[in-house]
Amino acid sequence: MSVRVSPISKTAAILLVAVGVFTLFTGVVADVPINDVAGIAIIALGLALYRLLFRFTRKLETEIKATESD
Repeated sequence: MSVRVSPISKTAAILLVAVGVFTLFTGVVADVPINDVAGIAIIALGLALYRLLFRFTRKLETEIKATESD
């Protein structure tokens, strides 16, 4: 049985990274340090979400395969 990451969740993670890049860029251009910090934090959040999605999907897939083999 194949398990896939939800396209909506995947898109949400990618959009978080895009918003973070935009926030970071505007902080650098406007020379506002708080926007730099916020941009980096949003990018980290998006990357963490993206990684967690694939990690949990892989874990679920291995659990399903183990259950099917029993």
